[in-house]
Amino acid sequence: MRILCTGITSTHAWPAFCELAKLKHIELFGIRPPKAKLPVGENIFDVCITDTKRITEIVEQVKPTHVLHAAGVCDLDGCEADPERAERINVQGTKLLSGLTQNAYFMYCSADLVFSGKNPPQGGYAEHHEPDPVSVVGRTLLAAEMEVQKHPKWSIVRIGLPMGPSIQGKKGAVDWIESRFKKGRPVTLFFDEFRSATRTDDIGKMICELFLHEVTGYYHVAGPSTVSLYDMGKTILKYDSYDHSLLTGIYIEEEKNGPPRVYDVSLNAKKAVSKLGWKPKSWGK
Repeated sequence: MRILCTGITSTHAWPAFCELAKLKHIELFGIRPPKAKLPVGENIFDVCITDTKRITEIVEQVKPTHVLHAAGVCDLDGCEADPERAERINVQGTKLLSGLTQNAYFMYCSADLVFSGKNPPQGGYAEHHEPDPVSVVGRTLLAAEMEVQKHPKWSIVRIGLPMGPSIQGKKGAVDWIESRFKKGRPVTLFFDEFRSATRTDDIGKMICELFLHEVTGYYHVAGPSTVSLYDMGKTILKYDSYDHSLLTGIYIEEEKNGPPRVYDVSLNAKKAVSKLGWKPKSWGK
């Protein structure tokens, strides 16, 4: 197996990359964003997923038999401000890599933001539920999913909100909230935005095992905990000696001039759990 993994600095791809690195008798290669300083290694390429010339050269050099595509942009504010950039990275980058690796097994990492959460199904969104994104992030992720489905051997994993540290300490919900608390800066989180808070170590293991099974079609990767963003903040406060007055909660309709928000986009991961034979742990307990 010659595995090429993109977006390895993300909070969901890095733990999966680390799990794959434990395997013997494989060759593993990673792509990180150009401005990232970590990780480093002879098997790590420093390139933007939209760089057609360089990506083509890397694919020709690596000749991957398996591709784990986790590169993308999911910053709500940034994507609303620059939808063309989101389109280039999320959609065109995916189209480029998929087109260059038609002979490989191709897994794409999407997210719960393809749903709105306005009328959530009981038990969470399962793989068969129809997406209805409300943001540029959600719409471009869904468009990328459509590109992936053109691949001869594809799978798409939609991931709940990753909860855990990132390799650079600057990405993800936990890093952002803690960085504010550590500096004594206030954090305002929503009472009514609910996500499947999922431990990053479990995300890594679930993605890795599904990838090695070469599953096809859709799989939801998420933990059993459905938590509001506000309660996530409370949990982080509980485990550290931060000033509790720094945390404030509001309802989505109270926010002014913010990006479109989701409500309850909890994911139903029963299909993945059944395939793997084990359950991810609850976050925050």
